[in-house]
Amino acid sequence: MTTKRPLRFIQVGLGGWGRSWAEELAKRPDLSVTLAYVDVVPAMLTQLGEQLPVDPSLCHASLADALAAVDVDAVLVTTALPGHASVALEAIAAGKHVLVEKPIAATLADAQAMVDAAAAAGVLLMVSQNYRFYPAAQAVAKLVRDRALGEVGSVSVAFRKYGTGAPAGTNPHYLLSQPLLLDMSIHHFDLMRFVLGTDPLSVSCRAWNPSWSPFVDPASAVAVVEFEGGAVVTYQGSWASTGSPTLWAGDWVIECAQGTISWTGRDDATTAGDSVVVRALNGGSSTIALPRTENFDRLGSVAEFAAAIREGREPMNNGAANLPSLELTLGAIESSLSGLPYIIAKGSE
Repeated sequence: MTTKRPLRFIQVGLGGWGRSWAEELAKRPDLSVTLAYVDVVPAMLTQLGEQLPVDPSLCHASLADALAAVDVDAVLVTTALPGHASVALEAIAAGKHVLVEKPIAATLADAQAMVDAAAAAGVLLMVSQNYRFYPAAQAVAKLVRDRALGEVGSVSVAFRKYGTGAPAGTNPHYLLSQPLLLDMSIHHFDLMRFVLGTDPLSVSCRAWNPSWSPFVDPASAVAVVEFEGGAVVTYQGSWASTGSPTLWAGDWVIECAQGTISWTGRDDATTAGDSVVVRALNGGSSTIALPRTENFDRLGSVAEFAAAIREGREPMNNGAANLPSLELTLGAIESSLSGLPYIIAKGSE
């Protein structure tokens, strides 16, 4: 793909979130066009047709069938997590670039196999860590990179949502494995790496369920993450919080040598709530003007993925670069189960 034509996708996985992806992509035909949809559950494809004007001839029961029917640049993997690795590996074996939902895989071994296969095949593998593509996150990453307030010493991140409104047993979200740490906190762990521009060294985590939580696995957690360069991040997240809800990116306070950076972002998939406030030690305070962009959230991922294919370069958050985010997430889960700190293995990138 050398011209700036739309990226041609096969999308695999049309459950609730996959259908949301399909709707999002349909908004921007200048960025991408989906030539085939795949799901092993026929009802998911039926529901897709009820939400979008999709020609039934574009729907397939297997990736192999879709690959035989259409010529595409890439495969978008939006299956449930257990399917990420197998679908991505099949697409890579067919010589297709792959954009995969987070987490990249359920295990580090599967993620590494995906990275190795993509490298051997000469195709791109990117993880859609969509929170990186909001203006507040990008502005803060630049402030830290430019050392606008000097070195970072400590960071606090708080995420609070009350996701317990449905009766127990009625919401599939309640049945997810590690609904906070694996399904949600991975966004925040990845943002820590993006904003600080360094990788984690260790994580200590405690996770639990409040008595009123309908979740099967822990809906609340606290963690302490030590990063290269000396910064320490304290994290508190909950799907069962009765406190004031945060935006999806959480509330951040970054303490630097010459002041603090407070920020938040992702207000229900809009940029309206993105905010960055810088407070200097001398008492001065300023709100950073944030750029407007069409390509944020998942469309930001798609735009970066398409640009990387056109330009023949690795995309931001390529598979190899995403491994430390997955390891930090899985390490937090392991620490919460063992009661011991988890030491991040270096050289996994």
